[in-house]
Amino acid sequence: MSAELSIEMETGVVFRNPMAHVTSRHAYFPSAIPLGNGEVLVSYNVGEAFEAENLRVHLSRSLDGGRTWVDEGRLGVPEVPPGVSEGTKMAVDSDGKIVGLLQRHDRRELAGEGLTHTGTLGFVPTRFETTLSADGGRTWSEPCRVEPPIEGPEWELCAPITELSDGRWLLISSTWPDWSGRLPNGHQLVAFVSSDRGSSWPEWLPVMSEAGSEAVIFWESKIVELSDGRLLAVAWCHDLPAAEDRPNQYALSSDGGATWTPHRSTGLIGQTQTPLVIGEGRVLVVYRRTDEPGLWLQDVRIDGDKWINAATRPLWGHSQEGSTRMGDSMAENFRALRFGAPSVVRLDDGAVFVVFWCYEDNVSVIRWIRLELNDRD
Repeated sequence: MSAELSIEMETGVVFRNPMAHVTSRHAYFPSAIPLGNGEVLVSYNVGEAFEAENLRVHLSRSLDGGRTWVDEGRLGVPEVPPGVSEGTKMAVDSDGKIVGLLQRHDRRELAGEGLTHTGTLGFVPTRFETTLSADGGRTWSEPCRVEPPIEGPEWELCAPITELSDGRWLLISSTWPDWSGRLPNGHQLVAFVSSDRGSSWPEWLPVMSEAGSEAVIFWESKIVELSDGRLLAVAWCHDLPAAEDRPNQYALSSDGGATWTPHRSTGLIGQTQTPLVIGEGRVLVVYRRTDEPGLWLQDVRIDGDKWINAATRPLWGHSQEGSTRMGDSMAENFRALRFGAPSVVRLDDGAVFVVFWCYEDNVSVIRWIRLELNDRD
């Protein structure tokens, strides 16, 4: 697509290690939420390296629509033990509370290892927890463990909890092998369901899988509710035996997630696809392209069950050759990433706000982008 989106763009940095010449502190995997009246809160991981054991969740706050930021330090929950790293994704529920979905990665018996096994692609032991804030992220509840309704045995942290219009909470994730490679339920994309605002998760919904195959993986998934009440799920699709990505996939549900259309190609080649509903049948997608360098914005129309790509625009890094190189080992590919994981929200003034992590001058920072849509619905 060669068409350009009609937008005005500003950009800056949420967080960068101010003493990078003295200490190694990199920032990764941000999550943004708007709090109204120009206030925006962003969480992100800070640690020595991409898969460091000392990665901890930190917060930064803006009071002027995301243009300037104050570092507020670590998320206010009890410290995890040495050898356990963490990450989070944030959302705001219908009561106005912030819901933090935490994931803890336990390497106390795997000292010196990364997060994934280079041979089995197995993951270190993981657990989900939720924590709530009723005061805009200044104080947080004691984390509550999420008991998965299906054995992963391990899980991917890829999206914040989605609250549906019927009040249910969905936690979307992909099954992942344990360190030894055990995967009892195969590779599939599922959503845990809570009907009591996260107190329990007794049900799960099958969202995407490939019949007869345990080697096609659906990663970096997201679920959003469209303006007509249908659910849209998107995912990065990887063919493990072929050691190659397929086009990103999507599926739709018109019955609250009980059933889904067969997954289909979006025609987009990339990873960490993040959708934002901005009008009836209209979705903006921000993703890390792998057929071309950089972070890109895609304007999408949902016409019935069809995904129609309209205008597209590069947002960052499209001149950085080599930033999308992929090899045969997915564990090695994870470690070689240079940017990604966008979080995309709509601010109260109508601007689309994007945060993502990227290396700049050999330091991983959290960068923001504000998009003013001149043709917004």
